[in-house]
Amino acid sequence: MTAAHPSSGRPGIVDAQHLIWILLLALGLRLLWAWWIPVIPLSDGKAYDAFARTLVEHGTFGWNIDQPTAFWPPGTTFLHAVVYWLFGFNHLPIVAVNIGLSLGLIVVCARLAARFWGSRIATLTALTLALWPTLVMYPTILASELPFLFLTLLSLDVWSNENVRPFRKGLGVGLLLGFAALVRPQALLLPLLFAFCAAASAGMAWGTIRSQLQLLISVGVVMAVVIAPWTWRNYQLYGEPVLISTNGGITLWMGNTPGTDGRYMYVPEEFGALPENERARTMGRQAKAYIQQDPLGFLTRAVRKVVLLYANESVGVGWNADGIKQALGEPWVHGLKRFTQLTWMLILGLALIGVGATVRQQGWGRTLTSPFVLSILYFTAIHSVVVSQERYHLAFAGQIAILAAVGAAWLSDRLRSRRNPH
Repeated sequence: MTAAHPSSGRPGIVDAQHLIWILLLALGLRLLWAWWIPVIPLSDGKAYDAFARTLVEHGTFGWNIDQPTAFWPPGTTFLHAVVYWLFGFNHLPIVAVNIGLSLGLIVVCARLAARFWGSRIATLTALTLALWPTLVMYPTILASELPFLFLTLLSLDVWSNENVRPFRKGLGVGLLLGFAALVRPQALLLPLLFAFCAAASAGMAWGTIRSQLQLLISVGVVMAVVIAPWTWRNYQLYGEPVLISTNGGITLWMGNTPGTDGRYMYVPEEFGALPENERARTMGRQAKAYIQQDPLGFLTRAVRKVVLLYANESVGVGWNADGIKQALGEPWVHGLKRFTQLTWMLILGLALIGVGATVRQQGWGRTLTSPFVLSILYFTAIHSVVVSQERYHLAFAGQIAILAAVGAAWLSDRLRSRRNPH
């Protein structure tokens, strides 16, 4: 599962000196933001805050002791609850954890970029993540994006590291992806994706296929052990197996029901009295029937939801809106949204150039079977079917940053060759 890119520096080696300076820059920007902007949870952040407090005070995962839920996956709440249990009900330690996850993400992505493309791309990747405005703003948000990013990309780092022994690799990746699945169930199929990419990069050689199957089984077993206690809790709550969360059928309905625009929708009152598991089943059946009645409409909605996924990026401002208003004034909210949108368009444009440069160097087959490109396609496919929002592309922000670094390097090389053809 290796690749190379022209003028990319030493393969597999991260320039430590550059990385340290970039990490200090990233730390400084995030500390400045956190010092300036107070934490005022909004939207999902309110839910995570309430769930963590209820879990610490009463041992119940839900809005209060009388309302246990499985609609939200529990992983992010578990993280916040541990912080609250250790340090009390204070947002500052959560900000510190988020900054740690953000810096860890930079290190992991730099390692991956160096392994697949070399030290130059690793440095550009780290710099992209350090300066990405939305990621700078995320430490003051209670959300699932940072832990999910860190866990999934660290699992890819371990999976693609040939120096890790098979037993340790299976155990490590299984633990990482097990916890990632508790944060977002989309991680459940990532072992299949990683195994396929590794086998494809080796030309589907039988020896590689066999070793990847063995790794896949060991990872699956460890993931099952990690997830099983929560599944058992859900079985006791609903009297039937619920692997992680009950939101699958509901989010499918939100993206496939008359009047939907592909975004989040409130559940109608007619479903409100149903238990969560039955509500998910009923709404999921309605969504599937609606898809079958109008397949062309489903394809049209899928395209619209892909556009929603990539067309904008203002969630870092939106979920910090009350804190920004309090610290800087309301006009800053609109201005910062414009700023994050422009920077997102730049990063996305560079990533598309990076994909094109990779295709030119390695061909369509190797590009599409790269774990970076294929994981982006995987997450995109999910949100083309269920509900879609701009924030969901942050689930693969690390992959986008790596491809943007490839695109920036390619552009730099082109400009240099034009100035000096010899």
